[in-house]
Amino acid sequence: MTVTTNPGGAFRPGFRTLTCLVLLAGSLAGLYLLDRQIEVFGFGAQGPDARTLPRIVLWVLTAALLARLAVSWRTPDVYAGPPRRVLRVLIVIATTITALWLMPRFGFFPGAVVAGISVTLSLGERRPLLVVGVPLILAAAVFLGGRNGLNIPLP
Repeated sequence: MTVTTNPGGAFRPGFRTLTCLVLLAGSLAGLYLLDRQIEVFGFGAQGPDARTLPRIVLWVLTAALLARLAVSWRTPDVYAGPPRRVLRVLIVIATTITALWLMPRFGFFPGAVVAGISVTLSLGERRPLLVVGVPLILAAAVFLGGRNGLNIPLP
């Protein structure tokens, strides 16, 4: 079996380029949202706080991804596949982002169930018991285990 490659670049990016772009978008979004998501109660002291390590990690990730894109911009890349398969991945990414955005408003359980159903459907499952049942059971287990077992304050 041979791997189909293409010249990469802006017109037909391959799997590696798309992965880098998605990770880059996530790291930039993390940098943008970092100050809003991590509360720090300071007493006027200068120096590292609870945001320092995540900020360093996100900047290093962003720099590494930009370097990776710059170095491999015109090198052959593994073909990402037909648009239908790429669309499935983009739907899962969009649903996950939406579920994470809605969790503070509606709670962890509904957001996790919606994301789970979307992932199950995008993976090709069509049996209603598995499409709805598995996400419900997994979301309930994580919710109850996190809230009662580990005392994690889930939204």
